Amino acid sequence: MVLTFTADDRSILEQHQLERLQSYFVDTLPLCLLHLSSRHLAIHCAEPWMVDQLLYQMDKLRWQVRVILGIKHLSIYYAQEEIYKTVTTPPTKKRKVINRI
Repeated sequence: MVLTFTADDRSILEQHQLERLQSYFVDTLPLCLLHLSSRHLAIHCAEPWMVDQLLYQMDKLRWQVRVILGIKHLSIYYAQEEIYKTVTTPPTKKRKVINRI
């Protein structure tokens, strides 16, 4: 049996995912406008303190966006200007190569 998602199903799933993300950042995200596309989450903040709070929690925010939404890019906006942009995947650690003789 093959299950297919309708546009309504996807919309409901997206809404539940955003609500779950907001539940981890109850002081800020419910007050912000969230715009979700297939690979990008844009967070539009109405107040500068919201931007400051999200930037302070950026490691947690990046992790939750990646895990809950499966999104690769995240941007924070204030006054219609992009304040911060990042990828949600953690940077890879470069191994130091030691040449041995």
